[in-house]
Amino acid sequence: MKLIRKLQQKEHFTERESQIADYILNHCEQVLQMTTRQLASETYTSATVIVRFVKKLGYQGFNDFKIHLLSDLKESGFQEIEVSDSESLISSVNKVSSLHEKVLLETKNNLSIHDLEKIQTALEKVNQVDIFAIDANASIGEYISHHIMQAGKISHVYQSIDKILLYEFLIPHSVIIVISRMGQNKNILKAIRNLRMKGHFVILMTGNEKSLLAENSDVCLLCSYKENITELGDSLFHTSVSYLFDIIISIIIKNNYDTAIKLYQIHDQLYEY
Repeated sequence: MKLIRKLQQKEHFTERESQIADYILNHCEQVLQMTTRQLASETYTSATVIVRFVKKLGYQGFNDFKIHLLSDLKESGFQEIEVSDSESLISSVNKVSSLHEKVLLETKNNLSIHDLEKIQTALEKVNQVDIFAIDANASIGEYISHHIMQAGKISHVYQSIDKILLYEFLIPHSVIIVISRMGQNKNILKAIRNLRMKGHFVILMTGNEKSLLAENSDVCLLCSYKENITELGDSLFHTSVSYLFDIIISIIIKNNYDTAIKLYQIHDQLYEY
């Protein structure tokens, strides 16, 4: 949101530059399709003035400016759910609802049917689905591990780097799901490289599809995560991860339907209220 904020704040803008900024803010989608001459015509300026304006904002040229404008527009929907100190209860309820809707839609749109087919094939070949997740991610891993076991697969959560590095010497064949916001942990990277060489199938859930972990995984499932959203940023990621896990669990249940139904029934009988 850096660009849009610059346009809104108008720091050290001349009157003409303020008029250009207002036009862009009110016509963002149209500006993305314009040339410098077209924007100049709409703002009653010149192409030279437009180029000078975007360079003053810190961009190399008009195309560079439009790339950053598009990026900001994609994030603007999430910025709207940031919490303020004057928030009412109704506003908070609406913002959290909006958060879930936006995250689910973005995560769904990032899904590849080809990747899901690869995951389905891998799950059919193993009895064990384990999760590598450290820090706050481990809590959601524990919750999901429980549901994977109820669906008919052995599942454990590994949140200790020592255990993650020893995993390849203890488990012969499995599907491993790694939860990592930015995909930068070097020890987990070392572990999954070795595990893939030994035939394990690695699924990465991350907010950074260009990370080294993503490059070294069999499938990378992109999650919603915005570093510059402070108040509810973690909720974006966890909501996205939960949605993806629900899809994976549904695949496991579908592949092992009779076993899964029987396990759910046994669990209900054994559990003492």
